[in-house]
Amino acid sequence: MFPNIEWSLISLEVFMSIILCFLVVLDVLLPKNQGKDWIGICSFVGLIGLLLFWLTQTNLHGTTFSGMFVMDALSWFYKAFFLVAMIFVFAMTQEFFKSLGERRNEFYLLLWLAAIGMCLVASSADFLLMFISIEILTISLYVMTAYLKSDKYSIEAGMKYLILGALSSGFLLYGISFIYGNTHSTQFNVIQAYVNTHAMTSMTLFAMVLIFAAVGFKIAAVPFHMWVADVYQGAPTPVTALLSVGSKAAGFVFLTRLFFGVFSGWHLQWGLALAILSAVTMTYGNLVAMFQTNIKRLLGYSSISHAGYLLMGVVAGTTLGATGINFYLLGYLFTNLAAFLVIVIFSIATKSDELDDYAGLSQRSGLLSLTMLLALVSLAGMPPLAGFFGKFTLLMAVIKSGYLWLALIAGVNIVISLYYYLMVAKRIYVDPARNLSKITIAPHLQLLLGIAIVGIIVIGIFQGPFLDMAINAASGMTTPQG
Repeated sequence: MFPNIEWSLISLEVFMSIILCFLVVLDVLLPKNQGKDWIGICSFVGLIGLLLFWLTQTNLHGTTFSGMFVMDALSWFYKAFFLVAMIFVFAMTQEFFKSLGERRNEFYLLLWLAAIGMCLVASSADFLLMFISIEILTISLYVMTAYLKSDKYSIEAGMKYLILGALSSGFLLYGISFIYGNTHSTQFNVIQAYVNTHAMTSMTLFAMVLIFAAVGFKIAAVPFHMWVADVYQGAPTPVTALLSVGSKAAGFVFLTRLFFGVFSGWHLQWGLALAILSAVTMTYGNLVAMFQTNIKRLLGYSSISHAGYLLMGVVAGTTLGATGINFYLLGYLFTNLAAFLVIVIFSIATKSDELDDYAGLSQRSGLLSLTMLLALVSLAGMPPLAGFFGKFTLLMAVIKSGYLWLALIAGVNIVISLYYYLMVAKRIYVDPARNLSKITIAPHLQLLLGIAIVGIIVIGIFQGPFLDMAINAASGMTTPQG
């Protein structure tokens, strides 16, 4: 069915699958109740090895599986993104689930399944492979969200995510069926050729709306955001971190392939609608975040607002817009993972995610308070950190594309977000501590906190190499317009 398969193009996913199978067998063979976390240790070694292997794929380009799977600069960029994210998430999991004993082994395996799904999303060049890849990611997230069976909030989060996720999957398949009915293909390059030579019809418009509704669920854009706050609060914190970074980035990879490639010929028709959606999403997320009393819910609504900012790059529809998305997500990777790593360590020490309990954190742990402060300031978009230059690039993209009003709305939202981010910083550094006991941090977590801090600062100050990576990823995909 697939003659002349280029195995080198899918080698990273093959190695990931082999590692997953090895870990499943190892989990079966290992004696129960043994002290060493062998699955976690092997997972870290595997992820580091995969990152080193990824470095050898710099010049690997092409398609295989009859054009369904593509290896290009965009997929290369995001596969590293997902691998780095998984290193942080595995570290959070190892710390968060220490009390679960052997049950965390199954969680590790689900994380590997999610990682494979995300990497496949990055290389999908066909709607069918894209759907399968998203489902591999999402199904593992369903299980992990409801993993804490004794926690009613985790069960509630899992049910909400499952029901709404199944609905979004139905939207995606329904939209794909309409696209197939018009173009007689599910391959992106064939559909793009059709779009470039045909006007948009009511049927193709309906298909685009359905597909965007499905992707909007993944990126938490309004009005497809209903699950975010409850799922972010109820899910185990490592899963929340994965949702906020990995799942969102996977959704934007899909959007980039669609709106800078497949549907780029219809930019004039969909640009204004997405601009309005971007403005509503960022405004809603920021306004509601102001009234949150739980740190995970606050970052949930913050995540909605960041989806609105990222949509500005899609609205621009140019290479600069795609570059802005890539660069913004790169800074967002270290910024958000730093914040959630602090939340994991703090919640283990205090058994709380309430904002009031963060009062006086600076007196309990200088490293945690500094990391959270830098993360919050970067999320707010203050110079010279990574979040500032990411927002600047996106604002430049929409202004150059003629959406000055959207840039002004984004500027107002950035000011609004400063309020609730700095209120958290005030609790950490100004409010008196309720408990003065010191919070101890494991050495490997101190290392990851240090890496996150360096990432936030270095990407913000020395943008050149990282901006080049973002530009290369944007220009190396299916030819974007502009």
